[in-house]
Amino acid sequence: MGDVRGDELELLVEGQRFTGWEKVEVSRSMEAASGAFSLEVSDRGGMPIRAGQEVTLQLAGVVVVRGHVDEIQARGDADSRSLVVAGRDRTADLVDCSELTEPGEWADVPFLRLVELIAEPFGVEVRNLLPEEPQPFVRFARQTGESAWSAIERACRLRGVLAHSSGDGALLLERPGRGLAGVDLVEGRNVLSWQVQTSLRQRFSSYVVRAQLSGSDEFFADQAALVEGTAEDPTVGRFRPLLVLAEGALVFENAQDRARWEATVRAARSSTVGVVVQGWRRAPDAPVWDLNQLAHVVLPGAGLDQVLLVNELRFSRSLEGGTTTELGLTRRDAYDPQPVVEEDEDWFGGEEVGDF
Repeated sequence: MGDVRGDELELLVEGQRFTGWEKVEVSRSMEAASGAFSLEVSDRGGMPIRAGQEVTLQLAGVVVVRGHVDEIQARGDADSRSLVVAGRDRTADLVDCSELTEPGEWADVPFLRLVELIAEPFGVEVRNLLPEEPQPFVRFARQTGESAWSAIERACRLRGVLAHSSGDGALLLERPGRGLAGVDLVEGRNVLSWQVQTSLRQRFSSYVVRAQLSGSDEFFADQAALVEGTAEDPTVGRFRPLLVLAEGALVFENAQDRARWEATVRAARSSTVGVVVQGWRRAPDAPVWDLNQLAHVVLPGAGLDQVLLVNELRFSRSLEGGTTTELGLTRRDAYDPQPVVEEDEDWFGGEEVGDF
């Protein structure tokens, strides 16, 4: 295989560098703990790559996956042979493996320290990009049979933190909308093709959040027996109610916040935009595309002119399609933190998410 030139993709395996891949696909998402890759090449003389080996995948000189080879697939016939190498970030082990960290229950533990304790046995660095340290946990306990990622994701949900793979083997902790992409996505200029999808399957005309609260000096039994919050989505014209049973005890203000959150986030996630651009870089001399950045999207054919959040990326190269990047975009408020009240902690109100 030849040397790296320009925007080549290279796979580094135990000091050896492999390039010249005929088919490339690298995917990353804010919805996934781990990035993944699949590389294919005509196999004329065999390649010394084995499943389980540590690898680093560089795209246009930038590390986009650092992890392990998951699968090797060789195939062929009388005329040709090919080899497919597939793998994922180090963070994949958090998804695949059970959470067995001792003691399994922590008291008065800082949020960041908790995530580090869970990730540490897997050799995954936790990279904190939060502007402030979230509130510590009075108590956090492992749930029977859950994975390491499930425990981390649950802790992040309770603190309104976004967690996803950095691409270079670490786990990022941050808020939605890290910065601006610095490049507009404009139909007819740099957008080769686009797709806009709107679905009402997960949107409802009204949301009712119900929970129970134990009686106290402030809340009498009839008040505490049923706490209810409501919100409406005026875009949904027909009768489509949704009843949500809260995970824990709530007071009225918390139930209202949760109902508004359901309405706002479901509305934001009901519309998705996909665009395909040439190459892997935002511009000829700019960095490659990255997750959690805001980009101005102008698609006259879809009547769209809006700043959206990049939440998915797929870098591709093939003989048929050339070198492209497919970006998934959505509204920033699709990642608003869910207001949750934890057991054994003082009541706190959810963040106001506002109207549509």
